[in-house]
Amino acid sequence: MPLYPMSTLLSHARQHRYAVGYFEAWNLESVLAVKDAAEEMDSPAIIGFNGGFMGNPARRVREEVRHYAALGRAIAEASLVPMSLILNEAGDVELLVDGLRAGFNVVMHDHERCSVEESVEINRYLAATAHGMGAEVEAELGELPAADARTHTMTGGRVTDPQEAVRFVEQTGVDALAVAVGNVHMLEGRKASLDLGLVAQLAAGVPVPLVLHGGTGIDDDELREAIRIGIAKINVGTVLRRTFINSLRSYFQEREVDALDLNEVTSTGGRDDMLVAAREAMARKIARLVKVFGSAGMASRYPAPARAR
Repeated sequence: MPLYPMSTLLSHARQHRYAVGYFEAWNLESVLAVKDAAEEMDSPAIIGFNGGFMGNPARRVREEVRHYAALGRAIAEASLVPMSLILNEAGDVELLVDGLRAGFNVVMHDHERCSVEESVEINRYLAATAHGMGAEVEAELGELPAADARTHTMTGGRVTDPQEAVRFVEQTGVDALAVAVGNVHMLEGRKASLDLGLVAQLAAGVPVPLVLHGGTGIDDDELREAIRIGIAKINVGTVLRRTFINSLRSYFQEREVDALDLNEVTSTGGRDDMLVAAREAMARKIARLVKVFGSAGMASRYPAPARAR
């Protein structure tokens, strides 16, 4: 089916008290794993790629955003469940606009190096541009701490101020707002503690759906409560990358590498294909998260008239 506006997915989620998952992908197998799990669980989903990684100046090979847009659109349009396609967290505004032209129907600017005033100007421009192209914008206000698994350290953060959030949305016209309420980027091995009172306060005042980044590092029960009181979208990435990597590691630990049939390992899609094994492991993880988010079974509850564009 055609891409759905993110606002349609999140409006339905708020109405029925569940959250739509954005399960971040980075290659063909990872994005197909999202489709596999979403269809199995009859769940709407948001697929997409990280624009910050795609536009990383240290990349050895330059990436073309149009390739990722074409891949994502092809998968979403072949899906049996409603999907949106996001170019997530890119600091390069030009890359985000290129993403809109290429076919992403949601973009999000990474405001890490911007003042609030600069973020307002950038997101006002992006919202006007995206809306003129039939697309939408997610923004973030506040700053999430970021965990570093290599050094076991964490950067500082700044929680989202409710009054500032209302002004930000009014000034920019964005379609969804990611908030900092105790959630942490890239947290593994322990769980962050959400300020659920702040979530409720933000949900009561902010006129657009709220988004929770850092979904890997949040306890299931806290996620359920945050959804109940107003979170409509949850971003998950770190645990999916870890699942993919662990699947490949287990694959090679269990086999004699030099004796492998190279076609079976990489190409046939059979029981010995390592990429299929990683895709299936990811799909199982996503299916479990879909249950926690409450979105299982919700795709078939969408109104019959098409809401896509």
